[in-house]
Amino acid sequence: MLHWIFTPLCFVRTSELKLCAVKEMTTTVIKEFSSCSPAGHYALFKDVYSSSDGMSENLEDKYPDLVSRERDMTVLLNLPDAIALAAEIDNKLVAYLTIRPRPQSRLRHTADLNMGVAREFRGHGLGRGILQAGLDRARAAPGLEIVYLMVRADNTPAIHLYQQAGFDTLTVLHRDTKVCGSYFDGILMRKFVDT
Repeated sequence: MLHWIFTPLCFVRTSELKLCAVKEMTTTVIKEFSSCSPAGHYALFKDVYSSSDGMSENLEDKYPDLVSRERDMTVLLNLPDAIALAAEIDNKLVAYLTIRPRPQSRLRHTADLNMGVAREFRGHGLGRGILQAGLDRARAAPGLEIVYLMVRADNTPAIHLYQQAGFDTLTVLHRDTKVCGSYFDGILMRKFVDT
């Protein structure tokens, strides 16, 4: 398992699975999603999806209820090289990351990344920490070579985070998402996990 110490300026790898916010003396633990309560991660998804205009789908479309979320998590965790992590502060889930390998035989070396941070914890480096932990896991996964993600073109903080982590822009998908009659471009990004 990967462990990180969080300071306002940087993450440092340690031998423990913790992010420690030194300024506030808060410990953040990054752990496997499978060790979290299904109700806890569904509540986290609700928070992220309800407070993020940048999501391309609604939670109700993706996971209409807790049972559908649990079912999808079972499918994900049964895929070879799948990664599902959660960050927890004071026993509350505050961030998640999944790297879902594609099941098709000719695409199994590729995966799709999805992540989110709870509204009240954004802007404190948790996204950077859980993304780095996920990418470290992806590098250790024998079958993963490429990770893809989609992000809305107007989500500047997320784009900057992904660029800092080594993701490259492949293309801009014009008018990719339509929200209340307004169109938004999407950006397809890619990272080779061995870089």
